[in-house]
Amino acid sequence: MRFFSYRNKLRLKRLGLICAVVAGIVLLFCLGRFIYLQRFLVYTSDGVQFDYNQELSAQHLQQQPIHQEDFPLEIVDPIEGGLPTNSVDQPMKPLTGYYITTAMLQDVNAVNNALNEVETPQSLLFDVKSIYGNFYYSSSLAGTNTASADISAIDALISRLAEENQIYLIARVPAFSDSNFALANQSCGLPLSSGALWMDDNGCYWLDPQDQAVQDFLVSIAAELAELGFDEVVFDNFVMPTSSNIVYEGDRGETVAAAAQALREQLDGYAIRVSFGGASEAVAASADRVYLSTDSGGDVASMVEAVAASLESPESQVVFCTASRDTRFDAYGLLRPLIEDES
Repeated sequence: MRFFSYRNKLRLKRLGLICAVVAGIVLLFCLGRFIYLQRFLVYTSDGVQFDYNQELSAQHLQQQPIHQEDFPLEIVDPIEGGLPTNSVDQPMKPLTGYYITTAMLQDVNAVNNALNEVETPQSLLFDVKSIYGNFYYSSSLAGTNTASADISAIDALISRLAEENQIYLIARVPAFSDSNFALANQSCGLPLSSGALWMDDNGCYWLDPQDQAVQDFLVSIAAELAELGFDEVVFDNFVMPTSSNIVYEGDRGETVAAAAQALREQLDGYAIRVSFGGASEAVAASADRVYLSTDSGGDVASMVEAVAASLESPESQVVFCTASRDTRFDAYGLLRPLIEDES
């Protein structure tokens, strides 16, 4: 019997056809599995990993459920509600004092020692949240993470300063740079065309200023800070990244200005002033104060000019956070680092 007889050729042809069908089915299964699993990819600063617990839509990463009770917003009449109104009702005047960064708060003893060595300052600014979204106080808001620092000691320091009622307390909060919130609520982040979240040079994800959940989160932080005794909140870096890699419709400057106005309106009635850091002229229109950072005295005039048209009194409403001793800063509010960098 010949191996390549007509009958054997027919059998080989059938076998080849069966193998091709099986291979096609396996290929389609693997491709479908790959496409399905791709929906669960989560991009973090440590790389890429699978998260099978998230629920995703076909077009965008869908945020995990955000419940209004997570961010309780109760508008209370300042008088009827018994909220402290002294600081907010006081006339605006130039601020002087110190600022305390998250790096300084890694050593609370050093902060306390530094405070003991200076005269009682008029004002103190605390960085209460890092650019990654870690809180430097005990927040009661749902889903928040505290930083790797002595949080109980920081809580005690804030409480003591608030009770003394001699120092004007300011809390500085990065507005839209928050990797923790972005990863937990991915549809609130700024997306790339691939559907992944855009990340800045610091490895931080940024939030969409016009997203209602983002605004509710910031309002809830400010309300909590008011209860802790802070007189003013600064939403810092109140801008949108200019990267062309971000998929975003609409004018980014107008979006940020609208977000500033919305936050200001939602916080009306709380005993806390609302200010913005790195503000544009449009954002400054919604600010009690504008906080600017530079160590170059030559930048003072141009930075003030950029926001002055929206302010009634630039001398009292512009605050520079700087380590510089240049006298050109003295015409405005001025906060210097509590602990000087000796490097």
